[in-house]
Amino acid sequence: MTRFPRKPAARLGAAALLSVTVLGLSPAVAQAADCLPGRAATRQAPPRFADRTLEISYDNGFRFELDFDGARTAHWKVLAGQDPAEGTVEVAHRELAPGVYRLKWTEADGTTVEQVQDWRNRTVRAVIQFEQDGKKQRLDLKGTFMTGC
Repeated sequence: MTRFPRKPAARLGAAALLSVTVLGLSPAVAQAADCLPGRAATRQAPPRFADRTLEISYDNGFRFELDFDGARTAHWKVLAGQDPAEGTVEVAHRELAPGVYRLKWTEADGTTVEQVQDWRNRTVRAVIQFEQDGKKQRLDLKGTFMTGC
């Protein structure tokens, strides 16, 4: 992914900007000074999927419901394409770009899921790894999603 360079002032808080201009510190040193104990941390907005229900349809016919409780817990349920199953998982995530999230979780049976949700285009890609008949299997899926509440 290509990142465009930003001017140092665009990344710095007010105290750090003051340190750069008045004290002549480098942007990196000034930014570190902005994280001193006693300073309030900047809060980020919750991810778009938090507290929402997604219906995901993959190109191979699999359909799932993914119901998020905040941003760290989700309840998944098979809607089509597989035997009925469901579970609750702890989700790790990070934002790759504005509105694009990488989520990872491990289900109770050891199945791992890594999913990239693109909220700008309402698309999703997933890698699902599981064991079947003593062999590791991998599914690479792509599809779309719709949101509920």
